[in-house]
Order: sequence, then structure tokens, then C-alpha cells
Amino acid sequence: MKKAFTSILSLCIFLPSLAHADNLTAKSDINAVTVYSNRAKVTRTADIKLPKGAHTISFKNLPANILTDSLRANGEADVVVKIGALAHKRVISRDLTSEREKELNDKILKLQDQVKILNTEKDALQTQKNFLKNIGKQASLRTNEDIAEIKLNPEEWAKAAKSLHSGMSETMQARVQMDFKIRDLNKDIQKLQRELNQSRTGQRSTYEVKIPIETDTATTLTVALDYQVPNASWQPIYDARLSTDGKGKLDLIQYGSVRQRTGEDWSDVDLTLSTAQPQRGSSLPDLTPMWVNAYSTKSRGGFAGGAGHLAHTQIGHLEYGASNMAAAPARSYKKARLMEMDALEATPIKQEAQFVAAQINTGGFVSEYKVLGPSSILTDGTETKLMVGAFETETLIQVHIKPQISTEAFLVAKSKLKGEAPILPGRVSLFRDGAFVGKSSFPLLRPNEEHGLYFGIDDQVSVKRRTLKDKRSESGLIVKDNTLSRNFVTEIQNLHKTPVEIVVKETIPSSKNEKVVVSIDNKKTTAGFETDVANIKGMLRWTFNMDTKAKKDLKLGWDLTWPADHQINGLRY
Repeated sequence: MKKAFTSILSLCIFLPSLAHADNLTAKSDINAVTVYSNRAKVTRTADIKLPKGAHTISFKNLPANILTDSLRANGEADVVVKIGALAHKRVISRDLTSEREKELNDKILKLQDQVKILNTEKDALQTQKNFLKNIGKQASLRTNEDIAEIKLNPEEWAKAAKSLHSGMSETMQARVQMDFKIRDLNKDIQKLQRELNQSRTGQRSTYEVKIPIETDTATTLTVALDYQVPNASWQPIYDARLSTDGKGKLDLIQYGSVRQRTGEDWSDVDLTLSTAQPQRGSSLPDLTPMWVNAYSTKSRGGFAGGAGHLAHTQIGHLEYGASNMAAAPARSYKKARLMEMDALEATPIKQEAQFVAAQINTGGFVSEYKVLGPSSILTDGTETKLMVGAFETETLIQVHIKPQISTEAFLVAKSKLKGEAPILPGRVSLFRDGAFVGKSSFPLLRPNEEHGLYFGIDDQVSVKRRTLKDKRSESGLIVKDNTLSRNFVTEIQNLHKTPVEIVVKETIPSSKNEKVVVSIDNKKTTAGFETDVANIKGMLRWTFNMDTKAKKDLKLGWDLTWPADHQINGLRY
């Protein structure tokens, strides 16, 4: 039979009998979560047996920080079921509402009770110790006549002393054992206390959501409740693994770093990481007139102290639209996935584990990453790292040299992004031939855009820099000018067993004054350079290949001229 889907837009005005409706409590589980940059959408589902007639379904013990405007409900059944408008209310409790907090708090209280019992037993042992000690003290103070009256022979005295010693020894050992137990219990209490501090929300209230339902035929309704909660976020992080063997290969793997303190654990849920930002609003603010007025400077004697306003600008008010995300029909994937896992476990042949990427949906303006398999995220704020996918890149290995700054050569992987998915801004862990070499970051990269990642010093390229000329002189017969001439040479040698591509960058002075003239001495500068690279004024770049064991001298010469009665500043290197 084809199922009839309910609508979240239905209004309760068609349910006149709800005043006498039966209350049904939904025993729901979280089965899907979509995480955004600063919040999450949670989907709870429940299967409810509906008798004929009007009823109210209650979702209880929901987090107190729910964004109530985001509440949505839908469902499916074999017959027509009408859903009315949602109602919600806050329920105050004297106890902690988070299950994890209650569990940890109960464990701490039980351990503290055990410590109290042990301390009581220690007090009893102390009393016993004091009693035995007093007996020994009294015996030692008796006179010879007192001892004679007791009529004990030496053997009996020795036996009594031994018994007293044994009792004291057992009492003290028992106290030491108590101290050991108390110490271990206190360690357990401290550990649980740290976990509780990480999970603490302090919430002593919850939300209850009620959904009016009416059906003409008894049926089973699968109802889903969607809501958004703050204190959840994710950000992309990456591993960039460079292999320098052969032509060089860069493996770029993306992960999602998820944290949440929503007050609910997400256990075995279908997890989606979304680049949507529902908190940013849905429209642009209205433009308003920009009124400009002028004030006379003569009557005010200038603008001393900033007293006169030249202009006044009125800025429009920005209103954010409420989040309104369509709720998807409730579906359960757990059973199918468990069947797939059972089939894999039944396979007798051992195979190498394969990396499986998340399903990436890049249609429209938002990217979504559906993480494969059930995921679990605790509500304690700890980072959970989930595999998302690998990016295809076209990579060129280069060696970059900036001799003005350093005579070290650096290995760079210049990569062009392939595929359809963009790379989101995030941290990058760099690995070179399996060894961790440092961290970097990615900007937003779209398909076919390039970005270079530095993978540390390349010891197989030797760099030396020498200054050939650094001379200041005067020129001109009538009006003399100052001239500064500088010439440099950078000596490069490739010690690799394979050819490498070398990129050398240098900057020359750039003038901000027409009286200051900068010129490159082409006779003393190695040809083949680009100017104003990356829109940086005065940046020169040479790019060339070097065979194995090859050497190259790269020269640079420039002249700087300015009037004799002027001073210059800004020179570096």
C-alpha cells in the first residue's frame, strides 16, 4: 500500500476534538544530524501506534537551548494522518537534565559515599588502636606488687605482649589498606569530575513539544521532529602527504572536525556536514538615503579638535530572516547498514582496508558531506575527527628560493584543484615522505585554482649569495643627483639525482616619488625574469629547470637615483 505523507503546514483548526485527545509519549531516538558552522539540525524519530481518533504526541526531555523557531514535524503512515500545529513549553526540574551529566554525577556520589564509609572504618580502627595502646601503657606503669597480684608467669607475660603487638600491627595495617582504597577512590572521583566538567551544561530545564494528530483508521505513524540547537560546529582539516619519489605525488585528504555541547549525545547517527550558514539571514538589508551636509570653516575657525562634522551618514537597519529549512521525511538506515556490516564480517578472506569517502553533494550554492556509516559524537566538547574525502590535484614539485631573506631552499608543491568540490579554508598537516614536517592552512580554493604548500627545507639544493657592488655616487654637472648601485649574484647548485624546477624571487626598490627613479641594469641582470609578480610592485621572478649536479649563477643589478638635496628611506636588505 502506498504511504500517505503528512504535512508540517497543516493547522490544528481542523481538529475540533483535540480538547479530549489522548496523550501519547513518543519514545524517540536521534537518527540524523546535520552540522553547520555554529549550530546543528537534529532529527528525532519515533514509531507510534495510533488508535482511531484525535491524539497528542509528546516529545519530552528535549534540550533547553532548542531554537524554537526551527521546530518542524512530519511523518508517514499507511493511511491519511492529519498533523496540527506544534506547541512547546519549558519544563523546570530540580535535577540535572543531561543524561550524561546525571550518570557522571551519580557515579561521583557513589564513590564519595564509599570514601565516607572507609573513613568511618578508619575512625573505628583508630579507636581500637588507642584502646590497645592504653592497655600497654597501663601494664607498663604497674608496680612489682601489682604484677605479683596478677600472678602471671613469664611465659604468660610474653604471650600477652605478643598478642598486644599482633593486635596493634593488624590494626595499623588495616588503616594503611584503608588509606590505599581511599586514595584510589579519590583518583576515580577526580577523573569523573574532569569528565563532568567537560560535559557540564548545568541545565535543569527541558523542552516538551506536543503535536496534535488525528486519524480515521488505527495505524502506525513514523513521526520525525526536527530542531536546531547551538553549541555545535565543524570545520575542515586536511592532511597533505607529499611523496618526492619519481615525479612527486600529493595526496590531499579532508577531514571534518566536529565538536558539540548541545546536551545530547549523538550515538550511531547519520551525520552530514554542511557549508550552509543559516545564522547569516536570508536577504540583504534595505538601502536608505545618504544625507550629506556641509559646514562653513570660516565661522568656526577651522576644524580644531574635530568640532565640525563634514558629513552625516544614516545607515539602514539589518534584519535577519528566521531559519526555515524544509524537513525531510524520516528514514531509518541503521538496519540496512547493520546487514551490510554482517555480510562484510562473514567474508573469510582478509583484505586491505580501503578508504571510503563521504558522499559529497555540491549542487547549488551549498556543499554537503554525508559521512559514511553511523557516527557518534559525545556532548563533552571533545574533537571528533571524521573522514570526508580525498581531493584530486595536478601537482608540480618546485624548489623556491628567496636569497634576500635566506640562503635555504624550500620544497613547494604547487597544486591545481580538480573535480567539482571546492576546498574550504582550514588547517593543513604537512607530511613529506611519511614524516610530519609542520602545519599550514588552506584558503578557499575552487576547482582549477592553484595553491602552493611549503614542505620544509630542501638540503639537496645549495644556495649562496654575494654582494658584487654596493656603491653610492653623485652625477650631473649643474644639478647633481645621488645614485645608489647594487649588484648581487646567487649561486645555485642542484645536488638531487633528478632535475628540479627552481623558482627564485627577489624584490627591487619601488618608487613612491617621481623624483626617485629605479632602473634595472640589464647588462648585470640574468635575463628571463617576470616583473611585478602576484601584483607585488618590484617583485621579480625567475623560473628555470636545473639538471642533476648543475650549477647556475643568477645575477641582479639595479640603480636608484634621487636629488642631492633629498633623503630617501625604506631601503631593506
